[in-house]
Amino acid sequence: MRKAGILAIFGALMPLSAAGDVASASARAQQRDFDASMVVRCAQNPGETLVPCEASVARVPPTAAVVVRFPSGFARTLTFSAGDFLRGNATMSGVGRDTDWRLEGGTYHVRVDDQRFEIPEALVTGD
Repeated sequence: MRKAGILAIFGALMPLSAAGDVASASARAQQRDFDASMVVRCAQNPGETLVPCEASVARVPPTAAVVVRFPSGFARTLTFSAGDFLRGNATMSGVGRDTDWRLEGGTYHVRVDDQRFEIPEALVTGD
C-alpha cells in the first residue's frame, strides 16, 4: 500500500510519459547518442566569467538532456521537459537540486549549485 501511495504522488507530480522521456533522454546522453552539439556559455565556479563550453543534447520529445563540458573537462547533465528546466545531475559539486532558471530572449539562464549556464532554447527544443 505504501508503494502505491508513493507512485500516486509521483504520478501526480510528473506524468509517467514525461518521466519515461526524461529517463530515455538521459540514457541516450550517457551513451553519447546526441542529436546536436554547439558551443554555449558556462561558469564552473562562483564569481567566474562565463566562458565557451561544449554542449551536446539528446532529445526524446518533449524532454532533452544537455551535457555541458567545462574547459576543465568536467561535465554536467541538465534535463529539460516541455520547455522547463528540471534539474542537473548529481556531481561532486552538489546534488543538482539547488537551482534557479529563467528563459529570456531565447536563452535558458540556468544555475545549478554554484555553476551557471546559458543554453540557447533551440539546442534544447531542436527548433
